[in-house]
Amino acid sequence: MSELLDKDTLRFTEYAAELMVYFERHKLIEISKKILVELALERPELVQQWIGANIKRIASEIYKDCLLGGKDGVVSMLNLSAGYLYRVVIFGRRGSGRKTQAINLAKRFNLVYIDAENLIYQCLRGDDENPNDPLARELQRSFYYNNCDAKGKALADIISRRIIHQDALRRGWVLVNFPNTVNDFKEIMEHWKVPPNKLVYMKCSEKICLKRLLNSANIGAPYHTCSYYNHEVNNCAFFNLY
Repeated sequence: MSELLDKDTLRFTEYAAELMVYFERHKLIEISKKILVELALERPELVQQWIGANIKRIASEIYKDCLLGGKDGVVSMLNLSAGYLYRVVIFGRRGSGRKTQAINLAKRFNLVYIDAENLIYQCLRGDDENPNDPLARELQRSFYYNNCDAKGKALADIISRRIIHQDALRRGWVLVNFPNTVNDFKEIMEHWKVPPNKLVYMKCSEKICLKRLLNSANIGAPYHTCSYYNHEVNNCAFFNLY
């Protein structure tokens, strides 16, 4: 009986998450708010007729603002309408400061910090609470046979399950160390029930990344104390997905 309840709870959670993404993607809350504001200002007698005549204009204005706002891709645009949560993926070269910035974002916005490498470690080590987890077994199998495509698919499924936990749905999340390939990107954008709504690419030169990696074991302090890091850390591209 408890297993059935768990399955029903999971289905309901997935449905609620998909509905949230649908509203967010099509800007339905923003459109509804603007309709209510204009109705309050104009007070038309024929409300239904007014909505029919103006809803296309209102929606077009909001969509246009979103497109114009997403062109520059700067970190200062890290904002969403009230009621929406950040779902951020940070990627870039190793040594570019992905984890540092992810941890900073998680602290600033109270997001759930998700590190794909930690999830891999937990699955390969084995989970005492759920030793027969089919997703973990699939990931273990992919590592055993060294199947790169299977690794990416299994890890994507594990992360997809993690981000529909209650804490991630209520607070939002920031993910690092995934995706790593084009197929990984396709997987998260086409198959995840709750895809990311922000992508941050850390633009850091190969030379700077190499310096940070070579010096990380010797400086005796966090990476961001390095003088060469201060110049590069702010150079990141930011993308609104919708």
